[in-house]
Amino acid sequence: MKIEGNRSTGDAEAASAADAARKAERSTARPAEQGASGGQDTVQVSADARLLAAALKATTDAAPIRTEVVEAMKQNLAAGEIGADSSALADRIIDDLLDKP
Repeated sequence: MKIEGNRSTGDAEAASAADAARKAERSTARPAEQGASGGQDTVQVSADARLLAAALKATTDAAPIRTEVVEAMKQNLAAGEIGADSSALADRIIDDLLDKP
């Protein structure tokens, strides 16, 4: 792995964590092979690695961002057409989250 001096530490740590999650995911996807002693090798993946792998999968499976909708909402927000009633917004967010399985 090449480390560049001009990258922030957070980027390097995130890349390392992503690599570790990918390796862990590949390790658990393979069946255990017979070792020299006739036993089976096992791999245990930490809960943090499983969570990171799930998060990476969710980001790659996510729908693409619709930039035209984002720009339209930014314009509506700047014009004061939306976002004025924070209580109604909070209620809508909660209702939306409760409707999901």
